[in-house]
Amino acid sequence: MWKSKMELRDYVWNLIIKKKVAAFPYPPHGRIPNFVGAVEASKQIRKLDEYRKAECIFSPPDGVLIPLRRLVLADGKILAYSTPHMKSFKMMKPGTRANVTIRDLIRSGELLTRRVDIAVVGSVAVDLKGNRIGKGSGYGDKELAYLKDRNPNILSGTLVHSLQVFEDFSQLAQEHDIPVDFVLTEKEIIIISS
Repeated sequence: MWKSKMELRDYVWNLIIKKKVAAFPYPPHGRIPNFVGAVEASKQIRKLDEYRKAECIFSPPDGVLIPLRRLVLADGKILAYSTPHMKSFKMMKPGTRANVTIRDLIRSGELLTRRVDIAVVGSVAVDLKGNRIGKGSGYGDKELAYLKDRNPNILSGTLVHSLQVFEDFSQLAQEHDIPVDFVLTEKEIIIISS
């Protein structure tokens, strides 16, 4: 159905505007989109046994992941993150009095020294086989590869609006693409079966 990743990205960006679920910053084009329901989607992670047991959760600096980063710290876990363009990997300990916006992530935290148990990245689209498409810069896959190199058993997921979830776009997957294990939406958590 989709001839290219870019065609699917454009479809999603236009769809979330049309359905009035795109949230600031506008327009969503060219970025990991923020959406109405991101707070509810973030809370879905609490349904995972692995999350309850985890000590350190990774979330990159995408705006849509702000509610998840707040939740991680509020739940008493270490927040791991990368600064823009993967200049560094850092962490914040629970109780840190810092905001979790991109600007604050750059200024705060300390170098990541902990093993990351779970990683949640943003996506433009994801399918029910775990294939994900980012905004096109490749940083999501590079972050996941970096973390999997340090912990092969890391659980990985993405946070998207249910409109961003598709049946199957495996034909678009490339060798460097790293599939996710779960999908958080405003409606549910989807576990990808192997």
